[in-house]
Amino acid sequence: MRDEVYLARGAKTRIRPFFRSDVDRWLAWPDHSDPLYVAYNPHRMPGWRRDAWFRDLVERQRQQPFAVEELGGEMIGRIFLRHVHRAQGVAVLGVDFHPGFVGRGYGTDALRAFLRYYFFEQGFRQLLLSVAAYNERARRAYVRCGFETVGGHWDRHDPRLLELLRQPEYRALRAAFRQTAQGLEVQFEDMLLTAERFKSLEASDGNGRS
Repeated sequence: MRDEVYLARGAKTRIRPFFRSDVDRWLAWPDHSDPLYVAYNPHRMPGWRRDAWFRDLVERQRQQPFAVEELGGEMIGRIFLRHVHRAQGVAVLGVDFHPGFVGRGYGTDALRAFLRYYFFEQGFRQLLLSVAAYNERARRAYVRCGFETVGGHWDRHDPRLLELLRQPEYRALRAAFRQTAQGLEVQFEDMLLTAERFKSLEASDGNGRS
């Protein structure tokens, strides 16, 4: 990959635009070993549907997708900007990672690099996200990057988790789920990061936050 393609760099990762060929790379990722994260597994689809999926993502949904690479060149993550409003300087963040690279610092490294690109180079003023209440590992990464909780909501979730939640080892997570007439719902935490806060954190301690 040519150096000019990369938009941001961290200590362990590089960020670049997400291309149609990256759909194939994403679909080659393995599923998460923990069934709690089944909703985050790649959406398996045949080749002819992959073109349509990518066109729908960038043309109809108007999302801005980015690929995360580790320094050896393997694509290990995806970052999305949804509901992008340039005039207001705000967008909604989406992130997912290759299961083999979760919990190893790659996500936080990539997110910080992306945030520098988003706020410093692109000039956005705010970034919003929602994280499932049971996904404490992701929430901690967002907090390390400066995001603060501003609210919460309930939303539909994968119904396959209903049976999983009946198992004793997942009992502590049941409060984050509810069964309604519309199906299984999960509680989400809404978080916000402003350019002012991020720039202040960068100026005070650079990349040293832990």
